[in-house]
Order: sequence, then structure tokens, then C-alpha cells
Amino acid sequence: MYTKIKNPFSSKEKECVILKEKMHRENFNPKKIFYLSLVSFVLGFVDAFWIYTISTYFSRISGTDNVSIFYLIAFSLVLFFLFYIQPLVSRIGRSRLLYFSLGIAIFLLTVLTHIPSSWLSLSLFVLFIVVNNIIWVALDILIEGFSSDKMAGRIRGLHLTIMNSGVLVAPFLATKVIDLFDFEGIFFVFGIGYMVIFLFSLIAFRNDNPTFHEHLKPWETLQKMMHQKNILFIYLISFALDFFYAVMIVYTSIYLLNFGFSWNEIGILFTVMLIPFVIFHFPLWIIAYKSLGEKEFFIFSIMIIIFSVGSIPFIHTHSLLVWGSVLFLTRIGAAGIEVLRDAYFYKQVDGDHPDIIAFFRTSRPMGNILGAIVASILLALFSLKSVFFSIVFVMVIALVATILLEDTKGESEISSV
Repeated sequence: MYTKIKNPFSSKEKECVILKEKMHRENFNPKKIFYLSLVSFVLGFVDAFWIYTISTYFSRISGTDNVSIFYLIAFSLVLFFLFYIQPLVSRIGRSRLLYFSLGIAIFLLTVLTHIPSSWLSLSLFVLFIVVNNIIWVALDILIEGFSSDKMAGRIRGLHLTIMNSGVLVAPFLATKVIDLFDFEGIFFVFGIGYMVIFLFSLIAFRNDNPTFHEHLKPWETLQKMMHQKNILFIYLISFALDFFYAVMIVYTSIYLLNFGFSWNEIGILFTVMLIPFVIFHFPLWIIAYKSLGEKEFFIFSIMIIIFSVGSIPFIHTHSLLVWGSVLFLTRIGAAGIEVLRDAYFYKQVDGDHPDIIAFFRTSRPMGNILGAIVASILLALFSLKSVFFSIVFVMVIALVATILLEDTKGESEISSV
């Protein structure tokens, strides 16, 4: 079995951690994993309505140059709450965290559906982004609680494939909704979707609400991670991927609109772009498990992103085929990193470490925060094309981290231990 997170403090604390490792409780529950996959499918579908379009909503109200500021505010708040999410899980339990977050999200979306586009609506959506991230962390903690080390890659691969099947069709539908009903229609779809998720979750996970008794401060959690080099390196790789998402999601639609593409054409491009998340997630895990291993696929995936994103500023054609091919390649690389980073990370921790899981998920707000800062600086000095070069630079750093990363055993090797 893999060595779990070690506590770098007192001998007594180390003994407690060692004892917990020996008693490592794995509660593999296929039925609950199936329920969580259904929730993630619907949530992925609903979230895709805003993820690839909301930057234009911000741009309409505040101007293109100020879009990054709101993402900076939103993900700074996300980062703050993620640091302190472990005490909340300890007090109310993981299922109630999911219910509570979904309830707040439904309230915010209901209000957004009934008010016009304004600075108030923009502020409310910033709060929604914060709550949305907490929902995904709550799902992560639930998934890990019903998983096992030897099944980590398979579970994560299937889960992400199911989730991204929901994501695939939503961007095209979102562009149609915007054309017909503007963003009020988008908020209405959100609200209905989140109500469905809330009711289903309330039934499916009503008896799955364990609490945790270990209370760690954020600084202690950071120290724990710093003493595990593989956790640190996979965090850097995860951060690079989330930086990629932060910049690409916010500025690709703006860049394509400025390039002369219509919303209908952008909807087609985004649908093509997201196909790799559906068709490659599980096969990539199978190949990594059977032969090459996770480290090799990290390197391969990062190189694809470096090449494809680096070529975007040099494309001068309006061809849907060319743009679709390049965007498709960017997501092949992203799909490879996404499924394998989760499989790798969850071999290092279990469901009794919500602090580490929550901290690992800070890679997304950290990626968005740094992405917003970098993009704001670059846009103040250079053209919009420059933001794509920042992705290349961060991915080169991730490539170095990958080279230093220790490769892991496959599921068959774990089973034989």
C-alpha cells in the first residue's frame, strides 16, 4: 500500500498517523460512486452553460480589460474558504456541506434570473462561483470516501468521462439559449439543474454524513504537503492545468469573437473542443495502467498543450477546421493531465484527509488568481495574444515538475502488495 500523508510534527502525532495508516479504512461502494457520477453528469452539464460563456457577461458589464478582476476576486474568496473547509466538514459532515452549498447556489441563481444585468448581478455571480467550487470539493470528498486505492484510476477515469459527457453538449446549447433569452435564460437553466441535483443528493446521500475529528490549521496542512514531494509536484502539475483552464476559458471566447466568429460558430468549436474529455479519459487511464504509467502520460500531455496553445497566436485564418483542430488538441493534452492527476493524487491520500483534499483543490483558485493577475498585466502591456504565451510558460514549469515526479505502480501492482 502506498505511504499516506505523514504528519511532520511531534512523535505522538506521527504515531497516530502511522496507526491510522495501518487501520486505513476504505469503504468501496459502487452504488454510491454511481450516484455521485449521476450528480456530476448533471452538474457538469449545467456548469458548462456558464463556464464557457460567462466571461462575455462580465465583459458586457465591465469591459474586456476588467474581466480578470472579477475572476481574481471570486477565486481569492474560493481560496480563503477552501483553507477553512476542513473544520466545516468536521462539524457538519460531508453530505451536509453538499446540501448547504447547493441551497445557497439555488438561492443566488433564483435572484439572478429575476434581475437585469448590472453590477449587482455581477457581484452575485462572483458569489456563485465561490459556492460552485465548494460543491465540487464536497463531491470530491464524497467520492474519495467511497473509493479504494487499487480502484483509484478506474473510478476517477469513469467518473470524469461521465461528467464530461454532460459537459460536451452544453456549450452549443448555451449559445442558443443566449441568442434567444440572453443570460437570464442561462441562469434559469442553472436554477432548474441545481434543484434537481439538490433533491437527488438529499435522497442518495442522506445517511452518508461522517464527521472528522482531526482539526488542522491551514499552515499545518501546507507543512504536511511540503514534506511529501510527490504531493507537492502533483500539486504544481494540477496548478498548471488549472492556470490553462483559467486563461483559456475566459479568453478563448473573447478572442474568437474579436476574430470575427459568431456565437453559433463558437458553439460548434467548443463542442468539438470538448470531445477529448469524453472519448479519451478512460482509454488514457487504461493505457497508462497497462503499459506506460502516469508519469509518461503527464509528459506527453503537457507537450501537446505547449505545442497547440503556442500555435494559437500565429493562426490567421477564419477556418472552423483549423481552429477546431487546434482547440481539439489543447483538450487532448488537458484530458490526459486531468484524469491522471486525480488518480495519482488519490493514491497518496484517503477520505480521512479532507484537509489535504481541500488543499489540493486550491490549485484551481490559485490557477485562476494567478491567471487573472498575469492576464491583467499582459493585457495592459500587450495584445490579447500574449495571454496564450503565459500558458506555455507555466506548462514548461509543469514539465520540469513532472520529470521530478516519482512514478506510481499500476492497479495490478497495488493489488499484489
